[in-house]
Amino acid sequence: MLAVVYLIVLSVAGAGVVNRMMPSAPAMVRICGGFLLGIVSSAWVTYLVALGLSGVTDESLLIGIVLTTVLNAAVIVWCRDSLRLSHVRMSAFEVLFLGAALAFSFWLMDNRLFVAGDVAGDPVLVSSETWGDTALHVALSRSFSEGANYPTEYPFFANDPIRYHFGYDFFAGALQEGGLSVVLSFNLPGALAFTAMMALMLSLGRMLFSVNDGKQRRWWEDRGVWGGLIAVALLMTNQSLQVIRYFETTGSFSDALNPDTWWNHTGYLSIGPYTADKIAIFNTLNVFLTQTHLIVGMAVVLFVAFGLLQPLRFGQRLPRDRMLLLGVLFGASFWLNGVLFIAAGIFFGTLLVVFAVSAACRHAQGSAVGSRGSEFWRELWRWVKASVWFIAPALLLAIPQAISLNGGLGNDGSIRQHIGYLVCSSPNANCNANGEMDPLDPSHWVEFGNYWLLNQGLMIPLLIFAFVIAKRSDLKILAAIMAVFIFGSLFQLSRDLGGHNHKIFNLWEILASLFVAYALVELWNIGRGMLGALNFKSPALQPVTWVLVPVLFFGLVVSGLLDFMTIKNDWEVDVFGENQAAVVWIEENTEGDAVFLVAWGDLYTAPTLAGRGVFLGYDPWVSSAGYDAAPRKETITAIYGAGSKGEACGLLRENDIDYVLIGRSERGGTLFPLNEQLFRDEFTLAGSAPQGADTIDIYDVSASCAV
Repeated sequence: MLAVVYLIVLSVAGAGVVNRMMPSAPAMVRICGGFLLGIVSSAWVTYLVALGLSGVTDESLLIGIVLTTVLNAAVIVWCRDSLRLSHVRMSAFEVLFLGAALAFSFWLMDNRLFVAGDVAGDPVLVSSETWGDTALHVALSRSFSEGANYPTEYPFFANDPIRYHFGYDFFAGALQEGGLSVVLSFNLPGALAFTAMMALMLSLGRMLFSVNDGKQRRWWEDRGVWGGLIAVALLMTNQSLQVIRYFETTGSFSDALNPDTWWNHTGYLSIGPYTADKIAIFNTLNVFLTQTHLIVGMAVVLFVAFGLLQPLRFGQRLPRDRMLLLGVLFGASFWLNGVLFIAAGIFFGTLLVVFAVSAACRHAQGSAVGSRGSEFWRELWRWVKASVWFIAPALLLAIPQAISLNGGLGNDGSIRQHIGYLVCSSPNANCNANGEMDPLDPSHWVEFGNYWLLNQGLMIPLLIFAFVIAKRSDLKILAAIMAVFIFGSLFQLSRDLGGHNHKIFNLWEILASLFVAYALVELWNIGRGMLGALNFKSPALQPVTWVLVPVLFFGLVVSGLLDFMTIKNDWEVDVFGENQAAVVWIEENTEGDAVFLVAWGDLYTAPTLAGRGVFLGYDPWVSSAGYDAAPRKETITAIYGAGSKGEACGLLRENDIDYVLIGRSERGGTLFPLNEQLFRDEFTLAGSAPQGADTIDIYDVSASCAV
């Protein structure tokens, strides 16, 4: 199968490049980085080829896949000396960890999107908690695999350039074109990328917190390993205090502790800000289950973070090859998730500035008094020259994407000051009425602290403890991590639906969990000497911490364990459902770039499932992407309720609409009056398909409205 070859070859080629340019990184990091580099670079090459040939052939995507595979094969030959088995040799512990991570990741992905093999027709099912977002991503991916979405448009707002990060959805479409099912095109890379996230978190913990005294230690004796494992556990779970809701809703304490009650638990207990709850759903795994592109994007950020932190942590010069590779990868990844890119850019930028200034100050202090100023600037300039190899390619690649996906240079609300955005997004927050915090109102600061304590639970006091005990080099990293939190608390990125600044805080939470894990490991070892940077040895307290640390750890992950039950027990929705017959008809009988008129507001429609665009689809997402839905609502109302053929045809031709669809939503909805008799009597019926007990009728505008 071409898609499998495509995936394997791009992963091997990526690994070859990473092995060559980052030879000092651990094998597990290089394997993960190679896979991620392969996805990002191959998606871009495939897309540019498909876009360039789209006006010449209907097989442009297939040609793009084949050409990209050939180019990756050439990269493999070029990097063959960096692809020996010795370059990917791992310990038994690492192999077992990767196996367990893969098993969990595939379980996770298979519980959000899967094929019901025991049902006739093998329908594609999606979990109810991820049903909404899946509609957009399936539509986008199929607009490439079944449609001809070049130049790329938003499927729910056709005839206008796309203003949504679509990089991964294009990649999924390419995999579908290469032979993978819709399910596998999202689940297979999603599972591999989530495994990469877990592996990179473990690697970051080991790199940051292992004791480097030259002694050989078994993995269970390594503080860094335990720090990494705890950070992985925090990544997999939810640190909020939503478990309180569980005890509130189960009726009694004994019922709450009943294993059957726990095992059969359904539904996320807290789904703020969409309900009057200050605990947000954004802390759960739901954010990754609904957005495969966020998984891949976050894994890329963690890989880049490791690549930067490794030399910074050990006081080494920033290698030019490494910086160039990381800059190109990071910049090219913008189209995976622009909000995450900006949040990560804050982290990386602050990290480089803090380390550069610190190094310059240290260098100046070691110089003669009269030359300290010049030595400070000389050392700072050296850091700038080293950093520019990362910063320049990242910005040069990202800025054009940002301008394009923003709809131009105008800001138009895509970024604005919004103090306490997530805090005030809760309907029952005392700052919700104004939409943002008043820095001079003490009650708003109480609300701010209460919100984050509810949403992060024990992470907050443990993170504060980590600040207290952190070494100087740790404080530099912590400062960069907290810069992400501060930025997210001051600015709103994108026009997303309320609360979607969460991607900034998802990154902050993941990075901060490394130091929460560090705090727990240091507490466990309190009787062995230094407590972080503090000269503190208390064997008498060690038995206490041996009880305290497991209790704290359980308190951190218990809400996430409930989330596992929610994922396991979630009910499913048939993605294609009663639209299947119409989807097949549209795929076989209409042009790949055809635009359909449908009732707005539906997530799943036959045209978008068939990879075609609709004049206006699910309007909340259209508005969140920055489009003005109101004029199109008026146009749709006027067309469906038109009193004459001339009136309808004029609007249809003016708006470049190819087909008019009339089905259950158009007939039974309350959005507009429908003059169906006009279409039956005076428009050419292109085809019909059953929709349960109803029928979908599709009218050809070109044949009906010929001048």
